[in-house]
Amino acid sequence: MTPKEVLTAFHAAFVARDVDGLCALCPHMSLAACFLDQARARPRTGTPSQPRLPCVRILTSEIPMKILGRIVVVLVSLLVVAGVIVYFTVDGIVKRTIEKQGTTSLKLTTTLNSAHLSLLGGKVKLNKLGIASPPGFSAPRMLEMHDINLGVSYGELRKDPIHVQSLVLNQPRLVIEQSGGGVNFKKAMDRLPPSESSSKEPIKLVIDDLQIKDAQVFIHPGLPGVSKEIAVLVPSIVLKNVGSGRGSQNGAAIKDVAMVVISALAAKAAESGPLPPQLKALLQLNAGQVAGKLGAEAQKQIAAAVPGELGKSLSTIDAQSVAKDPGKALQGELGGILGGKKDAAQPDAAGRAGSTKR
Repeated sequence: MTPKEVLTAFHAAFVARDVDGLCALCPHMSLAACFLDQARARPRTGTPSQPRLPCVRILTSEIPMKILGRIVVVLVSLLVVAGVIVYFTVDGIVKRTIEKQGTTSLKLTTTLNSAHLSLLGGKVKLNKLGIASPPGFSAPRMLEMHDINLGVSYGELRKDPIHVQSLVLNQPRLVIEQSGGGVNFKKAMDRLPPSESSSKEPIKLVIDDLQIKDAQVFIHPGLPGVSKEIAVLVPSIVLKNVGSGRGSQNGAAIKDVAMVVISALAAKAAESGPLPPQLKALLQLNAGQVAGKLGAEAQKQIAAAVPGELGKSLSTIDAQSVAKDPGKALQGELGGILGGKKDAAQPDAAGRAGSTKR
């Protein structure tokens, strides 16, 4: 080994020394041993030497940090996946619950296309809710709604009753038709038991503000004075404090909310000018019958949505008299105020037009 090679090897070992006297490149040997090893490894002749692989020292503290980092990444990924699964699972649970509760409460098949809970909370969107017609009627669905927007905190969904700050029904479509001497929405109300037969209590709602927007009522032929389908555009309807009035402190069941909406739409459609007087009377009589069965608070809410003499008459209907003899009870309250003379023909309780006195 030439003196130059000795100096070179010593310099490399000295530069790579560790604080404890060990070689940083070869921690298993001392600085002196590494120097001798470097010196012996160099060839004595002028032939080029093979490059020596560097000894890399891995600090033991680096291994746990790398493992911990990987564990954190895996856990975060699992949490994200679990959150997405739970999010879509909750949407499905809400959809199935509404369909089941609606079908059980109304005794009519209730369908919902989808339910969507906002990630930010406080909003629930329902898409295309449909309520089937009672047996014996031709329309597949009596009531359809395009979108329903609920303003409700997620914590309320676990309570009973559920407190809903706002409920907006967008573009509802009500079909009114007659079969077997009765109107469909009145028949739907008649099929409902006075109390829930199921041992499990239904979901109850308390709604601060219920809005019905861009509604349409389609009146099918067969009703008095109707030879072809009539489409009635209904102005916006606002109902306040549904399910929170006197006698309903525990909230309103889904069936009650649905029938309040249907009755309000029917009563509002009766205000349309082009409708025949007998049809107006028929709609108002049946809406009054339904309101009477729903109770005093529902009557007030429906009456508030129908201004003028019609609304005033609805608010004074005696629910017990309606239950005993609806035709007699409603004839006195509503007869003669829907246009035409007081002695004009008025439909009876079943929805049939009587003969005109001569």
